[in-house]
Amino acid sequence: MVSIIDIYDRLSTEPLQGAELEKYYVDAFEGRGDNPMLPLKRLLQRQPNGKLQILFSGYRGCGKSTELNKLQQEIIHEFIVLNFSALKELDPVNINYVELFILTMEKLFEAVEINHIAINPQLFESIRQWSNSTEIERIRELTGEASLEAGAEAEISAPFFMRFFAKMRASANASFSTKKTIIENIEPRLFDLISHCNDLIREIKLKLPSIGKQGLIIIIEDLDKLSLEKAEELFFNHSHILSSLQTHVIFTFPISLSYHPKSKVIKDNFEPHVELPTLKVHDKQGNPFAGRDAMRNIVECRIGTTCFEPEDLLNRFIDLSGGCLRDLFRLIRSAADSALNNEREVITVGDYTKSFYRLRRDYENTIAEKRVNNELIISVGEYYDTLKVLAKSTTKKVDNTEAVLDLRQNLCILGYNDEGWCDVHPAVRSILEERFPDAFN
Repeated sequence: MVSIIDIYDRLSTEPLQGAELEKYYVDAFEGRGDNPMLPLKRLLQRQPNGKLQILFSGYRGCGKSTELNKLQQEIIHEFIVLNFSALKELDPVNINYVELFILTMEKLFEAVEINHIAINPQLFESIRQWSNSTEIERIRELTGEASLEAGAEAEISAPFFMRFFAKMRASANASFSTKKTIIENIEPRLFDLISHCNDLIREIKLKLPSIGKQGLIIIIEDLDKLSLEKAEELFFNHSHILSSLQTHVIFTFPISLSYHPKSKVIKDNFEPHVELPTLKVHDKQGNPFAGRDAMRNIVECRIGTTCFEPEDLLNRFIDLSGGCLRDLFRLIRSAADSALNNEREVITVGDYTKSFYRLRRDYENTIAEKRVNNELIISVGEYYDTLKVLAKSTTKKVDNTEAVLDLRQNLCILGYNDEGWCDVHPAVRSILEERFPDAFN
């Protein structure tokens, strides 16, 4: 039996990777109703030297990062895979498309160093000249980075340029005014930077056979966590620039933007669009579905079921999650804390109830009026009216209004595969039933 104090670590909401991926990964695709990872893997393996620009979406907390880590594990012997988080490396509130190329250059030089790839000195010289241009010199003054004068060959190396771009990125994160200066000075030379980025990609690809690899893949995580407005700015306004890297790139993509009126224009600049289905714990009529068993298997693999009293209490946690793995883990961890507070070694119905109310309160706090420049765009009442209509619907279909897109993004509305139906998150439905009892009698 797993000690209840170990539940917090065993049910971490961080994606599985490394040894934990080997130990705890459970194939849950029967519960999702589809497995888009298999065709994606085949596509990459058929074109190892290609340049697919892939949008990878799914509801937050449904397991996207773990599935991408699993994909990486399965193809790592064939590909160099650069997997990095925009959320961890950049400021997500003020993220700018220019910064993604700065970050990509940093990670490419890091890959060159780690894999001991010999780079043509002419490429180093070309990037050196770019870095010594008038615009970039202004950035050097801000970051305190020394200039690379001609003849200083000893400094021209992958580690130096990795540090150079890392320092530029870190400086932009540290100060909004510094970020503004960096963006303003790089934008006029951005296409040169992208050109150098693609030259470096081509150089790496040329040397892949010498290290036993076939291709290069870049995975940019956590772009799906951006606000709808910031994601629209990034993927719609700058899609032709984002998709200009000459290698396979997987962009995590906000689920709300997948249903946005501009999604067709965005997707035309990327190929393909892959959506990871949410685990389906019930069908459209409310009957239990295979996703329920899949979620139970995931929990059993990590902590067993003997910590629940009664053991079938786990089903109540699963049903309340709506198929969102992150919510399931949060619920059980919260209930385990309650049990520990009461010096119990098992999770009881009372602990479940406390975790239920905590999750419900979290969702209730996300339903707030939307304002832009102090102008009311969507009222709280409009959000609740939208949720009530869906909760009572028999077709479980929604029009993708701005309110619906926001509610998809904060998981108040969850979407499932098959006919593309949606439903209100179970915790949110309980809010509706409490606030509007007459509507549900």
